[in-house]
Amino acid sequence: MNNTDWRKCVLLGDSKEYIKRIPDKSIDFILTDPPYNIGKHSTGNIPLPGRSAMNNDVADWDWVDFSPEEWADEFIRILKPTGNLFIFTSYNQIGRWYDCLDAKFDASNFMIWHKTNPAPKIFKAGFLNSCEMIFTCWNKKHTWNFFSQAEMHNFLESPICMRPERLASPKHPAQKPLKILEKLITIASNPNDIVFDPFMGVGSTGVAALNLGRRYIGIDISPIYYEAAKNRVNAAMNNLFSNAAYEPTATYDTTRFLFDISVLTSLQTKQAVCKHQTRLNPILKWAGGKEKELKYILPNAPQTFRNYYEPFVGGGSVFTALKAERYYINDLSDELISLYRKIQGKEQPFFEYAFAIDKAWGNAKTFFVQHKELTETYLAYKRGDKDRTDLQSYVCDFCKSHAEEIRGMLGTLEPLHSKVLLDEIGKNLFRKLSRLRELERQKHELPDADIRDNVETAIKSALYMYFRYLYNDKQLKQDNPAYASALFLFIRNYAYSGMFRYNDKGEFNVPYGGIAYNSKSMEKKLRYYQSVCLLSHMEKAIIENLDFEVFLRKHQPTADDFVFLDPPYDSEFSTYAQNEFTRADQQRLADFIINKCPAKWMLVIKNTDFIYGLYNKKGINIRTFDKEYLVSFMNRNNKKAGLRVKYTPKNVVMN
Repeated sequence: MNNTDWRKCVLLGDSKEYIKRIPDKSIDFILTDPPYNIGKHSTGNIPLPGRSAMNNDVADWDWVDFSPEEWADEFIRILKPTGNLFIFTSYNQIGRWYDCLDAKFDASNFMIWHKTNPAPKIFKAGFLNSCEMIFTCWNKKHTWNFFSQAEMHNFLESPICMRPERLASPKHPAQKPLKILEKLITIASNPNDIVFDPFMGVGSTGVAALNLGRRYIGIDISPIYYEAAKNRVNAAMNNLFSNAAYEPTATYDTTRFLFDISVLTSLQTKQAVCKHQTRLNPILKWAGGKEKELKYILPNAPQTFRNYYEPFVGGGSVFTALKAERYYINDLSDELISLYRKIQGKEQPFFEYAFAIDKAWGNAKTFFVQHKELTETYLAYKRGDKDRTDLQSYVCDFCKSHAEEIRGMLGTLEPLHSKVLLDEIGKNLFRKLSRLRELERQKHELPDADIRDNVETAIKSALYMYFRYLYNDKQLKQDNPAYASALFLFIRNYAYSGMFRYNDKGEFNVPYGGIAYNSKSMEKKLRYYQSVCLLSHMEKAIIENLDFEVFLRKHQPTADDFVFLDPPYDSEFSTYAQNEFTRADQQRLADFIINKCPAKWMLVIKNTDFIYGLYNKKGINIRTFDKEYLVSFMNRNNKKAGLRVKYTPKNVVMN
């Protein structure tokens, strides 16, 4: 595809992955507004007399640790010699941008945007936040459109973005006014130049660029902002060409690079997606996952093969570590395969639910921080100022008086069975605080930080138990598979030791992981699921939910292919994903793979006399390695923790 008449390219995904595909020296102007990392300095909401509190936070994405140093080299690589680089930034980041960019350009400077209507300081306890910095870089002979000295002041002035220009839904806390963006684009680029914004938010830079006859590439990792940006950019395009004799044919709105990015410039490139990516992360943590054993598996894998088959894919450690023309993966766990398919299909409802669950998890932290009285109540109970009955009464009253706030932790999620959440908050708080006192009496007094961690754990455990209740709701699984998959992912990440155990009723019953899990977040994992590299890998996959033999007979691997097998172990714990895998299944697997499969194959399994007898055949190479598991557990009969269980040897069985 060599159509150079394109105008816009709006993409959903990780900019770090997309930017690798942009050719050297192909962008005319980088104008972007990355995270400032000022959220951590926020003092929270500002109470206002007689009205609702003012939101003084930025957004969740601003809490993610952002490092300018990780972007500088790529910005330099893709920028044309005549190009300009303008970065909106703040006091705490401008020095870092200077350190990693100033020496790489002939000149660097800064501009100030003065906001004439900044947020007020109600209590007059400091300066108004009325100025925002823009760090600028360029080389000699760069594009510079000034007509007089009067225009060349490094000072811009306008109100902050207001209605009707400012979006109400989704509301972006850092949306920039078109007036400011159009001024910068006019100064630093020419008509038909390419303006690139790797943190496009709701697409204001794209609208400004198209209004001025520039071309635009914008990327954002948020599905919600991406949709808003796409709609705004499309509207700008419609306005631009509503009276024109033609409309450009190459306008790309997609979550993937389906086009040859050489159309962006006269340069030609055959750079493949993630060309240098040799190892992807697994899809998720899974019992018996092979991520740590890849150092044994990969050297023993065939050097060349066409297609890859994995009948027991699990968390996907090996599937994501190998390159093939096509992938055929399978697992008997319907929940696991449903997750794989939702990632592969980029199913929007699933991602919306998963991000909302992660947001609710963050809200639980906020709830804890805002209610320091819970910790103070425990200290009073510890001192003897309150007895056990007083504590129980206090917790009950607390839950009643803060019921709406507790339900509010769910954010945009439907408040299904919200009474369960209220009950769990009450039970977990009372149980944790009363047990904590007994623990301190029996052992030693805990530091204040440990006490706070335990109180936070009570709240997080209650929210976990609520989501576990929903996960066990069979009707919800039937009515809302997207929500069910998001709950499955959450449980997989926060269940104690990653265990998956069910009671006689078929209900999942593993408790919350505890203090060590309080600071976990699914956001990074969800962003990975939306990354170009993983999606490019999964586009080539056929995903099945079948018995292993049915799967292999259906797709029939050939002599040019490779089959990797990681079946359940031959042990008393032979139930896998609520499906029993018996010795008869082990025999069926061995018979098929040895006698009926023409492909190259490798099997990794725990060594037992039974397994060894199945595979100790002429022509089969057996290699062994040791593995140790660190297992921490607690039950009624054994209170020991941190036992090191050594299974040795395990086998790599291959033909």
